[in-house]
Amino acid sequence: MAEINDGKLVDGKVTQKTFSNLEHGSLSAVHALVLHQTGGSTAEGTLSQYKTSTIGAHFLIDKDGTIYQTCRVDKIAWHVGNIQSRCYNEKACTADEKKAVELILYQKKTSYSTRIKNLSDHEADKDYPARYPTNSDSLGIEVVGEVAAGKYATPTATQTASVKWLVAQLKATYSLSETDIYRHPVVSYKDPSEAENVEWK
Repeated sequence: MAEINDGKLVDGKVTQKTFSNLEHGSLSAVHALVLHQTGGSTAEGTLSQYKTSTIGAHFLIDKDGTIYQTCRVDKIAWHVGNIQSRCYNEKACTADEKKAVELILYQKKTSYSTRIKNLSDHEADKDYPARYPTNSDSLGIEVVGEVAAGKYATPTATQTASVKWLVAQLKATYSLSETDIYRHPVVSYKDPSEAENVEWK
């Protein structure tokens, strides 16, 4: 298990490139990992965006397998966005909760973006794992991969090896189970092909 010092994963496999503008307060507990893809073809492009952005993940994995830590693991990163309703998606809501979710989702004279935000706020009041992970209790891992013909690229073999190593380290550090690893579109409102072919086990 890799050592963590001052929120940084200390290992020869990890290149430190943290950005203070991506850090938004203390992350007191890590309940899950969320896997993303960048939509761009190079790590340099994402790192350049991170210099001025407030949105980003804790780790970035380049096509050559290089792992960059871009946000400390004891800090909140804005990488999840609005979360969906877990019980609704999994058809596990109580009758009352199903009604509450549908009242939000199908509220008349309310924009789609507002309804999605309201549902996310409603879900955030629940304890994990009754809800999907949020920025406040998860780490984000971005895998460099462009979008072509409407689909995200399949990670390279070296990327996959690095994803597997990093996920194993973080699972061990935070005592996470396999059910605590998520692809971004499962949790939020993203292109279904994002991270579709990212392997971590």
